[in-house]
Amino acid sequence: MKLIYVTDALCGWCYGFTPVVQQLQAAHPDMEVEVLSGGMILGANRRPWSAMQAYIQQAHKSVEEMTGVQFGEPFLHTLLASDEKMDSEKPAVALTVFKQYLPEKALDFVHDIQVALNYKGESLNDDETYRRLVEKYNLPAEEFLQKMNDEKMRYETQQEFQVVQNWGITGFPAAILDANDQLYLCARGFTPLDRLQQTIDNILAEINSKK
Repeated sequence: MKLIYVTDALCGWCYGFTPVVQQLQAAHPDMEVEVLSGGMILGANRRPWSAMQAYIQQAHKSVEEMTGVQFGEPFLHTLLASDEKMDSEKPAVALTVFKQYLPEKALDFVHDIQVALNYKGESLNDDETYRRLVEKYNLPAEEFLQKMNDEKMRYETQQEFQVVQNWGITGFPAAILDANDQLYLCARGFTPLDRLQQTIDNILAEINSKK
């Protein structure tokens, strides 16, 4: 049994859902969790954070109330006021590279990226952000950054975006259960742990009833 978690580094609801997936993984240490990047903001959709400031200033309150995560002042009052471009590609490439080193820690790395952005207000377009993040995992920072600039890593990331698109997933977060060689959508948008667990239990019960 494997859970496929589809996320995006710029997605506020994903910031709230990643801890739920971490709790699920902790409750089921034998369950593999694969993390895929969805590519929420790419190409012509790239825009300055300031263009979304008014919306996010209001929407983040709902995320905090429903999920329990907190958005930091550096994000809400510094990054959101800046002209820095929102761009999902670079953090997604960072995840692609990270999975080459420590695929079993991908979920933790995604959480670190989300905290860096949403709580600390750090730029996900800046190499230095990733240099700091990978130090926690004792990875070779210079080599990691070089791989992030490798066209092969960018291509693999774009292929990941395409897989997600082919599945018809256009909103994030999402979670898919890969069981018995079948894919089952078990979360679309933020889903509390108890509801996610119940959905998985129902899917497994249905599979077992057909054996």
